[in-house]
Amino acid sequence: MPEKDTAHSDDPLDQMLTRSDALMERLTELLDEADFDGSPRGEAALGMCVVAMEHATALRALMALGLPTSAVSLMRLQFEALTRAMWLIYAASDAAIEKLSAPLTLETEQAAKNLPSAKEMIDQIGKRVGQGVPAAAHGMLTQFKDVSWNAMNSFVHGGIHPLRRSADGFPAHLALQVLRNSNGLSTMTGMTMAVLTGDESIVQPMSKIQPAFADCLPDLIKP
Repeated sequence: MPEKDTAHSDDPLDQMLTRSDALMERLTELLDEADFDGSPRGEAALGMCVVAMEHATALRALMALGLPTSAVSLMRLQFEALTRAMWLIYAASDAAIEKLSAPLTLETEQAAKNLPSAKEMIDQIGKRVGQGVPAAAHGMLTQFKDVSWNAMNSFVHGGIHPLRRSADGFPAHLALQVLRNSNGLSTMTGMTMAVLTGDESIVQPMSKIQPAFADCLPDLIKP
């Protein structure tokens, strides 16, 4: 399928892509000139945030190209990169930071394989809620994993979800939800990056992204 011109389209998917791009432009605007935590912990976390944002950009590009099944697979990568970034900030040991910050060799690759799984990272983050970890951040990670994990695994590992979508088509409402969910992860990544600046002039406007882009984001978690 050829790439679409989304600028003047009445198609809901095109409109969602346009709004998604606007969201990313706003996140970039807030963070573009920022100074980030230069410690090994901060640099490792920032690096994972950048990876998460790259996955989000690739997901939108695949959606625009009419390749939604491949796009969904990237959401798993985006989620795990964000989870790793938050774990690096709030829960990782100094030894884990050292493993991820080491130059890439066969030995350091093997050492990094022993780092926690996504579930273990979320559990470790949860144990530190109230000790510098925002409860809302942990709640969003937990809810996203609970709702989406099995389906994301199916797409990544060639399960029933991609098979049925290939055979039966990819419903428009599902494509829109995938974009909303990815945008939600990007917004969480933006907030994580804002935290790494330690600058309230960035953190405060970042915290107001949700209402400004509610039309292309998931509903807020109810307390």
